[in-house]
Amino acid sequence: MSGRILIVEDAPANIQTLVAILKEKGYEISVASNGRQALKVLGSVRADLILLDIMMPEMDGFETCIQIKASPEWRDIPVIFLTAKTETSDIVRGFELGAVDYVAKPFHAHELLARVDTHLKMDRLRRENERLVRDEAELARHRSVAEMVAGVAHEINTPLGIINTATSILSRWVASPDLNEVQDLTDAIHLITRNVSRAHKLVQDFKRVSVHQITDVLEPAELVEVVQETTRLFRLTARAIEVEILDQLPEGQGEWLGYPGSLAQVLLNLLSNVQRYAYPETTGGKVEITVALEQGEQYKLSVRDFGQGIAPHHLARIFEPFFTTGRSKGGSGLGLSIVHTLVIAHMQGSLTADSEPGGGTTVTLRLPREVRGRSG
Repeated sequence: MSGRILIVEDAPANIQTLVAILKEKGYEISVASNGRQALKVLGSVRADLILLDIMMPEMDGFETCIQIKASPEWRDIPVIFLTAKTETSDIVRGFELGAVDYVAKPFHAHELLARVDTHLKMDRLRRENERLVRDEAELARHRSVAEMVAGVAHEINTPLGIINTATSILSRWVASPDLNEVQDLTDAIHLITRNVSRAHKLVQDFKRVSVHQITDVLEPAELVEVVQETTRLFRLTARAIEVEILDQLPEGQGEWLGYPGSLAQVLLNLLSNVQRYAYPETTGGKVEITVALEQGEQYKLSVRDFGQGIAPHHLARIFEPFFTTGRSKGGSGLGLSIVHTLVIAHMQGSLTADSEPGGGTTVTLRLPREVRGRSG
């Protein structure tokens, strides 16, 4: 066994008992005699688990837990309350504040060690899952950029071919000018102008979205423009999906301070899910993306399809890592988990999903108008 445990307890006899029990099993120990001291210790030592007494002078265990869970650096550390108080209300309050368990005094060594070991293992599994999700998110980021490269390369061949044809017309005209070919000359110039503009737009969309995806920095952006650029590139590799953007933002209220790269990845994941699961491969279908402002405080983005929907017993689990009903279609079970992580942990928003079998699915993102910076 390994791991560092912070004991927060004001009774020397209890500290001595806890240290003896835990050290025998190989745990590293830090000790604080009150809540304020515990916060100072956490500032200099990384704890893997905290054993926290409730009844302490100056700052009790409940207030200490509140302070710990308010810190992005400490909030994921498992907290087990140590208490002689076994009233249900106190136990419930501890769980509401974010504790994972409680151990009653006087301590029983086997019970204490079992609970400590269980929650350390669960925390390691949580961190491993987070690492896998991060790794998959990075792979998904590179895959989406690669797909956009392929899509742009394919799509740009059309305007280049037209430009080449129009250039041939111009070359013939320059070689032997003929007044009868003036209309052909005019048409050729128009073709070149339109298709250069089309190719330029494709390259600009790709450049903006791919750079956002790779760098993913906090910056101001027009929210609808990010949605438009991302969906235009998605259409290049998903021709059977018709995407309609419904801009319901008040005029001049569309600037968002956030992570355009993360939002692009979220939208690409959601649209890819629609393509893979919502509609039959041969027919495709429609998607509506609605962008709105709620009470002037947060943006609301809804991605709605009109496909086969999700069964109720599956809907509650779709954001769980590795949950999927589509492994036969190449699903890893991490796409929507990545969406969940990016929206909540990275962009400080919220995420919900509504669906009816046969009635389509709507995934709704709510994002603050200004993200405060990378968290957690």
